Amino acid sequence: MSELLSFYEQIQNDVIIESQPTDGDNGTGTGGGDFREIAFTKIVIEDLAAAGVLESPVECHYQTTQGGLGIKINAYSIPDEDIRVDLVITDYYATPEPKRLTAADIDRPMTLALRFFKSAIAGQHSAIDPGTDAYAMMRDIHSHREDFERVHISLVTNGLMVQRKEKARKETLGKYRVSYEVWDIERLRRFRSGGANHESIEVDLSGNGGIPCVSISDSTLGYSTCVSMLPGTVLHDWYDEYGARLLELNVRSYLQARGKINKGILETLLKEPHRFLAYNNGITIVAEQISFNQSRDRITSIRGLQIVNGGQTTASIHRARKDSQVDLSHVYVQVKLTVVPPAEFEAMVPEISRFSNTQNKVSEVDLRANHAFHVGIERVARKTWTPGEQSMWFYERARGSYQTERSKTSTTPAQRAKFDRIFPAAQRLGKEDLARYSNIWNGLPHIVSRGGQKNFTRFMESVPDYPKDWEPHAEEFKIIIAKAILFCSTQQIARDMEIPAFRINVVNYTVALLAEKTAKRINLMSIWDRQYIPDALESQIREWLPKVADAMISSAGEHNPTEWFKKEQCWKQLREISDSWQILPSVSSQLLKTSVTEHAVSDAVHNNVARCMEVDAARWFRIQIWGSESGNLNDLQIGIANTLVGYAAQGWKKKPSEKQAARGVEMIAAYEKSSGS
Repeated sequence: MSELLSFYEQIQNDVIIESQPTDGDNGTGTGGGDFREIAFTKIVIEDLAAAGVLESPVECHYQTTQGGLGIKINAYSIPDEDIRVDLVITDYYATPEPKRLTAADIDRPMTLALRFFKSAIAGQHSAIDPGTDAYAMMRDIHSHREDFERVHISLVTNGLMVQRKEKARKETLGKYRVSYEVWDIERLRRFRSGGANHESIEVDLSGNGGIPCVSISDSTLGYSTCVSMLPGTVLHDWYDEYGARLLELNVRSYLQARGKINKGILETLLKEPHRFLAYNNGITIVAEQISFNQSRDRITSIRGLQIVNGGQTTASIHRARKDSQVDLSHVYVQVKLTVVPPAEFEAMVPEISRFSNTQNKVSEVDLRANHAFHVGIERVARKTWTPGEQSMWFYERARGSYQTERSKTSTTPAQRAKFDRIFPAAQRLGKEDLARYSNIWNGLPHIVSRGGQKNFTRFMESVPDYPKDWEPHAEEFKIIIAKAILFCSTQQIARDMEIPAFRINVVNYTVALLAEKTAKRINLMSIWDRQYIPDALESQIREWLPKVADAMISSAGEHNPTEWFKKEQCWKQLREISDSWQILPSVSSQLLKTSVTEHAVSDAVHNNVARCMEVDAARWFRIQIWGSESGNLNDLQIGIANTLVGYAAQGWKKKPSEKQAARGVEMIAAYEKSSGS
């Protein structure tokens, strides 16, 4: 129980930090219940999204009454490759210890969430202010109502269930199958403990005596393996029930059948399903435990199931049945199942994934938390003090590692106080956070708005294949933290200003616009030295936040705003709308200079030089070749592009002149417009 109470205390502290301070409470951390419930929701859904339980969830606190009956919801998610909607309702208690929850305590919020779904399906969004998050959420669900077959309602709470074994709750609502799930404080603690990267999935295969298999068990190996032939209907049902959770440890996201392999899989299923077993390479599954019949020739259940190779196969089978009503009765898939000891899961699973994947090459980039980039960031974080050497930033490479480290090193109140002083919860940075701040800084707010999983995948595609002993320079790490401070400061300002709708999207785009308008010349090292943003930059953010919000909502037009914000066209339109917006003189005076000449030059010149220097030698070479072969660049421009290739190749020891930079920016814009990149 002591572990649970310690975890409960940490969650409560995290909630206070997440919800405070605001100007209204003078930093005392005494925010109201709604703010804490929203903060708790955010913390939990980020964990569930990181584990694949939810796909790109959208936080949206909505509570009202209709006909005297309560309606409430806190977040929702519509997976791309699924036929369900996930609804999250939060029950948060500001009590010293976890409140013990009865069956009635659990039924009540579930009923409120189901009423919300009924209201959304019925089109009740028309009665809500169109400029609010709630309107966008209900409209989004209503517009997809014909696509759904399942509704999954998750109750997240910091209360403690009295009855540990919660019975499975399922019902039907018209054509919809409704299922329920409870995430109480004990389940959340177990979920985070040990930095686990997935929520355990257990499947029952005991029907008809189980699935035939050939098993090998050698105690000297430290693991056991078996081979089987799974019916396509079983894989379809797994994906239908669990969706992306099956593939959380898999190395790719299956989005659409774009690649040759995906198309080949679908074509076989559509035209020659009986030959699928012969043509397909099969899938690889890891598990925590496999149960067999007495003779060990049939699998009766699998616990901790994860597909680490074959995500495309699994999702293609599901799509073929869903979209084309393919008969799967003669479809079988070869499967290799390996039981990995829990202590070895983190180390072995990425290697199994890497070596077993033969359909598409898997790179080191796909190893996620164990990737050399994240390991290197973590090492540097552990030896880099903030100015004044009173505290450090904690890089949470594996989800839950902050709490694990805190519990492991803080066995007494004095030790806990020391840990909290050195690693304040407000100075905790997760790998998904790093991806968010980096992609915003690099002009991808629309990608960030697609949710943590998709954004993280995009970010990792840009990370080089570093050697195992790689570490960033201390200055590189400090710049990462400065981007975090800039984003979090903007988020706090947006909260203080009570930006009414789509706040997180508005923050994403505002920070991206700041980077764009300043050509990334904001002095990030100065922000690191201060550990807060300067007053001038805060004034700029306060001026732009409402303007960005108005521009984004206006540009959405008839589009669903939450979907519109995920499109590159939204970012392009904001840049066009804001073309005349000016950087404040007080901000301009603090921007980094490019030293192109000895005489004073304008911000526009510094921006041009900075933008040219963002382009590496390879890309300048591509611009030069494109301009020459297409005839889109004249001889003078081709000559300048060639010069910039040389400057970039030498690490910009020599910087572009004012005229070269102006021409360079024109060429970059022309190339991007032509290539769509």
